[in-house]
Order: sequence, then structure tokens, then C-alpha cells
Amino acid sequence: MTGTVGRGPVRSSGSTAARRVLLNARLQWDELVHLPAVTVPSLALPLVTYLIFGAPNVHGSSAAAAGALVGFAGFALLGIVMFQFGVGIAADRESPWERYVRTLPAGPGQRFAARLLVALGFGVAALVPLCVCAVLVTPVDLDVAAWLRVIGCLLVGAVPLGLLGIMLGYLFSERGALPLTNLLYLPLSYAGGLFNTRPDDLPRVVAAVSPWLPTRQWSDLLLYYGLGGVWPTGQSLALAGYAVAFAVLAVVGYRRDEQRQYR
Repeated sequence: MTGTVGRGPVRSSGSTAARRVLLNARLQWDELVHLPAVTVPSLALPLVTYLIFGAPNVHGSSAAAAGALVGFAGFALLGIVMFQFGVGIAADRESPWERYVRTLPAGPGQRFAARLLVALGFGVAALVPLCVCAVLVTPVDLDVAAWLRVIGCLLVGAVPLGLLGIMLGYLFSERGALPLTNLLYLPLSYAGGLFNTRPDDLPRVVAAVSPWLPTRQWSDLLLYYGLGGVWPTGQSLALAGYAVAFAVLAVVGYRRDEQRQYR
């Protein structure tokens, strides 16, 4: 007589990986929201910066208001993903909890994806008060389709910059990552056009470098597609290239740190 052995439901590898990503993201999110010293400044700084430097330069123009909004929204997201990753990962690497987490069945790709989800979710939370304030104090005039395009462009552009932060977090110690992130944050924002600066308005040396920066590609994506509805193929391919390069270097840093921790 033949018999069959009962088996429970078999989960696909893709389903298991997705569950691990979501579980890692939930743990990181819970840890982040219980640190008001981190969350409050991260939510307030973009709004304060916009009110000081963005809104006063609109001068009643709806086009200028839209440009300032998307630029400072990018500035807000850039700060969150770079400091959350560049500084946060470098600090986490030295903690006993991080050493324990490394023993769990989740590879670097799943952990990177979880960190990106947390940073993007936190970034969206920071954008809500910024967008509400822009609508209330400036003549921003965007239809629903434009709002959706802008949000999509913000999230797409934040991915390669988030991978840049992850790369810094694994390649440098906390002492090195903090000053380096500070050193990169404002120049990338200014030269990349997130302060609503066109290349022609920049100093000659900065203008020569600006077209090669990932933040310039992101700024162009926001302006051309987010506000204009025209998809910029060159800029989107450049962002994809930056994402691949930063991801490869992040994995190299992760593996190197793993060997150092567990050799």
C-alpha cells in the first residue's frame, strides 16, 4: 500500500524573500520611530529650510512655486536617505545587535531593500507637511496627475541616492561616514539643482561638474517629467547606472565588513 506524506504549504523563494524584507523593514521602522531625537529634526528641517529659502523666492509665480516645491522635496529626501544610511549603518555596524542580525537568514540584498523601504516611508512622512505648507503659502497649481508624477519621480530618484548612503555606511566607519555625508549633502543638493538652480546660474567650475551628478539627473527628472510630463530617457538611464554602481560598491563594503566581523 502506498501512502502519501502530508506536507504543509510550500512557500516560494520569492515569497520568503519578500517576507524577510518586510520583517526587517518593520523592525527598523519600530526602532526609528522610538528615537524622537532623530525623527523630529528629520521631519522639521526640510519644512524650516523650505520656509526660509524656498517659499520667499517664489514671488507669486506658480511655475516658480512648483519648481521650489519639487526641489526642496528632493532636498528633504536626500537628507533622509543619506543620513539614515550613511551615518545610521556605520553606527549600527559597531553594535552587538547588528552582529546578531547578521546571523539571521537574510542576505544583503534583502537588508538593503528593507532599509530603502524604511527610508522612503520616512521620507514620504517628511514630505507631507512640506507639501501642505507649499499649497498654503505659495501659488502651487498642480493637478492630480502632476502630483502623482512628482511623487513617483521623488521615490525613483531616492533609490540610487539611498544606495549611495548604504555604500558610505559600509565602506566607512562612523567617524568617517558622518563628516563625509555632511561634506556631500549640501554640495550635491546645490550643484545638482535641488535648490532650483539651473546650470547657467552656477559658478563655472560647479556648472561643469553639475551634469554628471546623480542629483542633477534627479532634478531634471522632477522638472521634465514630474512637472512637464515628458520622460527624460538620458536622465533615467543615468540614474539606473548610478544605482547599479552604488549597489555593487555597497555589496563590496558589506562583504568586507562581514569578513572583518566574523573572520
